[in-house]
Amino acid sequence: MSHSTRHDRKLKICLASWAPFLGGAEVAAQRLAVGLGQAGHNVVVLLGERGEAFDCIRDAGVRCLYAPMPMTSKWHPWHYLRSRRRIGRLLRQAQPALVHRTDLPTPQIISDAARRVGIPRICHHRWTFDGPAIDWLNKYGAERHLFVSQALMDQLAGASARLEASRRAVVHDGLPLPPVPAEEDRRQARRELKLPPDKTIVTFAGQIIERKGVADLIRAWSLLPPAPKEQAELLIIGDDLAAEGAYRREMEALCAELNVPARFVGFQNNVDRWLIASDIATVPSHVEPLGNATLEAMSLALPVIGGKVGGIPEMVVHEETGLLVPPQAPSELALALEKLLTNPTLRRRLGHAARRRCEEKFSLKAHVDSVLAQYRYVLPEGTV
Repeated sequence: MSHSTRHDRKLKICLASWAPFLGGAEVAAQRLAVGLGQAGHNVVVLLGERGEAFDCIRDAGVRCLYAPMPMTSKWHPWHYLRSRRRIGRLLRQAQPALVHRTDLPTPQIISDAARRVGIPRICHHRWTFDGPAIDWLNKYGAERHLFVSQALMDQLAGASARLEASRRAVVHDGLPLPPVPAEEDRRQARRELKLPPDKTIVTFAGQIIERKGVADLIRAWSLLPPAPKEQAELLIIGDDLAAEGAYRREMEALCAELNVPARFVGFQNNVDRWLIASDIATVPSHVEPLGNATLEAMSLALPVIGGKVGGIPEMVVHEETGLLVPPQAPSELALALEKLLTNPTLRRRLGHAARRRCEEKFSLKAHVDSVLAQYRYVLPEGTV
C-alpha cells in the first residue's frame, strides 16, 4: 500500500485533556481537534472538567465527553477505580484508534484506562517538570511521547531516565493562519481600540506573571532614549488571573516608580485585534517551552522580540524574523526595542519574514500532518 493511500485513511481519535481552565494546552488541543476534523478524521475530546475549556472546544464544533479524572491516590482508591471503569466504558463505546493525552498533567488515569482496553497511547509534553514529577505523571507511560520543542524534549528527557528511553519526537504547534493585515486593517484596528494613529505600538500579550518577563520589559522601556520613547506606546494585555491581579498591580506600581506610561488593558478576548493594531510584539519570557503568543504575533506579520530561551529560538530566527535577547536582561531588551523603534523598514522586513515562516512551518495543516505522521508509529500498518 502506498504512503499516500495510508495517509488518506480516516481515523477515529480520542484527544484527552484534564482542562481545569482554558490555557495554552487547551487552546492547542482545540486547534488540533479542529484541524484533524478538517482533514476528515473523526475526533472526540474527553475532558476532566466541565468548564471554559469544555465550552470552547464544543463551540468549535468538536464532540466533547466529560469524565472525572482523579490522580492516583492511596487515600482514595475507590474513587480512582470507579472513574477508571467509567473512562474504560467510554473508550470501549467510542472505539478510537488511539488516545492522545494533550499534555502531561492530564491525569495518569487516561493512560491506565486506555492500556487496559488495548488502545495505543500518545502523550504530549508542553511544560517543564522535574524528574520525580515527570515519572509520577507518566506513571502508566505511553507508546509515543511528543514535545512542542527540541529544547523541552532535551530538558525533560535529561531529567527522566524513563522518558529518555521512550520513543519520542518533536512536533511544533500550529495555528490557523489569519489573512495578512493590510495597512488599512491596522489603521481601522487602531480606531476601534482608540490607539494613537501616529505612534509605534509595542505590545506584550500573555499572563502577567513573573516568568513572562513583564518587569524586564518595563525596566527596558525606562532605559530607552527620550526620542524613540516619546514616539512609541507600550501596551500590556493580560492579567494575573491565578493571583487575582496581584502581580499585575505590582507591575503597575513598577511603571509608576520608573515613570513608564504603559497602558494596561487587562484580559482581552480579541487579542488578534490588538496585535493587528501593533507594530512590534514582545515575548521576554524567562521560561517558554514554545508559546502561542509568539506564533500568533508572527502569523499577523509582526516582528517579535523574544527571550533566547526554551522554544522561542525555534520560532524566531534572530535578525531574520525578529530579535532574540538574553532572558532577564533589560539593557539588552532596551537595545532591541530601540533598534526596531527607530527603523520602520527593518520592522516591516522582519514581520513579513515572520509570516512566511509561519506559513512554512507553523500552520495548522503542517501541525496536523506532523501529528498524523507520529500516529503511524503506534498504529498497525495500513491504519493511517
